[in-house]
Amino acid sequence: MQYTAKMFPEHAIERRTTRKYFLDWLRVLAFTTLIFFHVGMLYVSWRYNLKSPRLYPAIEPWMSALSAWRLALLFMISGVASRFLIDKLGPSGFASNRLRRLLPVILTGMFVVIPPQTYVVLVSRGITHMDFPTFWWTQYLRANQTLVRPLGMTMPTWDHLWFLVYLLLYTLAAAALVSLARRRTTRARPPISPWILILAPPVWLVFTNLLILTRAPVTDALVNDWGAHLKWVGMFVTGFAAARQDRFWSLLESHRGKALAVAAILLAIQSKVNDPAWSVVSGLYAWAAICALCGFARASLNRPSPLLSHLNEAVLPVYVLHQPILLITAFWLFPLRLALPVEVLLLVSATFLGSFALYEAFIRPFAATRFLFGVKPKVLSSMPRSDVAQMAS
Repeated sequence: MQYTAKMFPEHAIERRTTRKYFLDWLRVLAFTTLIFFHVGMLYVSWRYNLKSPRLYPAIEPWMSALSAWRLALLFMISGVASRFLIDKLGPSGFASNRLRRLLPVILTGMFVVIPPQTYVVLVSRGITHMDFPTFWWTQYLRANQTLVRPLGMTMPTWDHLWFLVYLLLYTLAAAALVSLARRRTTRARPPISPWILILAPPVWLVFTNLLILTRAPVTDALVNDWGAHLKWVGMFVTGFAAARQDRFWSLLESHRGKALAVAAILLAIQSKVNDPAWSVVSGLYAWAAICALCGFARASLNRPSPLLSHLNEAVLPVYVLHQPILLITAFWLFPLRLALPVEVLLLVSATFLGSFALYEAFIRPFAATRFLFGVKPKVLSSMPRSDVAQMAS
């Protein structure tokens, strides 16, 4: 017998209050901007795997505008999703789920997806001329650091997948802490004031930005990256604490216009100042931008759709695949010296289309590759996916 919302209207109401479709859309948006951001990294003066012979520093303020909020938003959304999944699966079930979903994709990325991009970087700099299979077998898999040590790189590496490594660590820690807290007390905790959830994060972002600037620069290397850990854990905890606080999300929606205006003002100021003032303004701007994005998305995008379900499933494999495709395409395109707009358009198109094509052709149809890239089995992915608990990847 198939049960419907009409049979249990009170249950339907409960599901409507816990579904946050707008966060699914924002998650897709954040990962989409990552592709544009990495294309931009080819043309700015900041350190990156590969560089265009034609740098274009004029786009750096726009790059800073994206980078200030994008990762903070993703860690916040991950905190929301983790809260729902822990409530649904329990701490031990949640920890098992995260290991099963994230560990295979991290290992697949490190040992299969990322090696071609490392090879391209080394070839582009004239460091090696061996063929890729030889490089992969004799250098990369055997962790021979001779070729990459002068570049400050390591093999094997998780490179752009550091986000998944950090997220796995934070989710396992959350499961352990929730389990410990439940053993110590069974009393219901009073809800956190929504204004604390609105006012505390910008203070934390400013503090951690200054800490990263003065004492603990970002390394993405896990063990010696405690400044970044403090920043991202703060955003993860914000999402975790706010997940079921409907008043918090309502306030973001009600004041979305004000948040957008504040973000615009802070962004203008950010473009005119240098550190340490830049780190302060950037933290405030990041949170104002996140509040505005959440507010407008909740007002306009808080509904399911087939497109959302499809994109939500594809976003993790596309994230894993996009950077190697981008770097390999750039390696072949740069020597052609095409007009810069044409070159950028080809890079963006090849990265998007290539990532989605590989997902549709080789990952989505097969159980083995779905597992290796962190996609749910088909029997589960065919169920409704719009609950934000489903999107913790």
